[in-house]
Amino acid sequence: MQFSPRQFVLVVPLFLCLTAAVLRPVAAESMDARPGDMVFGQTSAPITMIEYYSLSCPHCAEFHKLVFPSLKAKYIDSGQVRFVFRDFPLNWAAVEAAVLAQCAGPEQYLAVQGALFTNFRQWSAAEPSLLAIAEIVETVGVTRAELKHCVKEGVLEKQVLQSFEFAKEVLGVNATPTFFINGEKHVGGISLERLAEILEQAD
Repeated sequence: MQFSPRQFVLVVPLFLCLTAAVLRPVAAESMDARPGDMVFGQTSAPITMIEYYSLSCPHCAEFHKLVFPSLKAKYIDSGQVRFVFRDFPLNWAAVEAAVLAQCAGPEQYLAVQGALFTNFRQWSAAEPSLLAIAEIVETVGVTRAELKHCVKEGVLEKQVLQSFEFAKEVLGVNATPTFFINGEKHVGGISLERLAEILEQAD
């Protein structure tokens, strides 16, 4: 499979990955459904938690390794939280990773996400990065033909870039991970203990 390299420049600050949760003003626009939303949990859940993240961000990887499994088991699967993933890629390799993760679809999304987080240092430094990403995604069960179609079609790439632009221009997102919990903005990684406190206040 051959891919054409692309140049991608994101005008964002250097402090793209933060570790401390910081409260920001409410952004009602964050709650509206967006193209590319990858949603887990019940529509009727009283709390909607949206995460803007990059597959190349180590703090995002840490959150999804240490916090998300417990969040999913305790709050998402129980119907208390509706969780929405949104792309905020920090570089072009992360755009490519987001496209192929979206290509996998909802049923395989978390598995692909986990594989890419685990190996992000490998694919983010590879040349070409897209081929390295595709090889990882294939191990989860997405076929090479499916990936080629998604890349060639270009719809998901446009969707990922629009997600980035909306977050930056409308919501003021400039770091990953950034969370919106019932519209309230929190920047940086959140421990499970702190997240439990926030969810109790939001419910």
